[in-house]
Amino acid sequence: MKKETIAGYVEFDADILKDWIANGVNYIKLVNLNLRGSIEAFELIPNSEMPETGDLIHHIHSEDVEDLLEKMEKIKFLVHEIYLEETE
Repeated sequence: MKKETIAGYVEFDADILKDWIANGVNYIKLVNLNLRGSIEAFELIPNSEMPETGDLIHHIHSEDVEDLLEKMEKIKFLVHEIYLEETE
């Protein structure tokens, strides 16, 4: 079971990336969550529509997505539980 990080979100990891690739995800959109406190957080949304002004969208096989797997103290990359496969 994935550890819940912030209200329905889990931290992005290699298992999520592997699952998304296996399920045909092509692009990932990053959206700033505007949280209070000292941590900056971004939500990762799989297979998002075309980006709007200011949106960051990356191909799932890009180095930019691989970089999101690196742990950082002040920046978190989160995935809402609705984008995760149920595993039982």
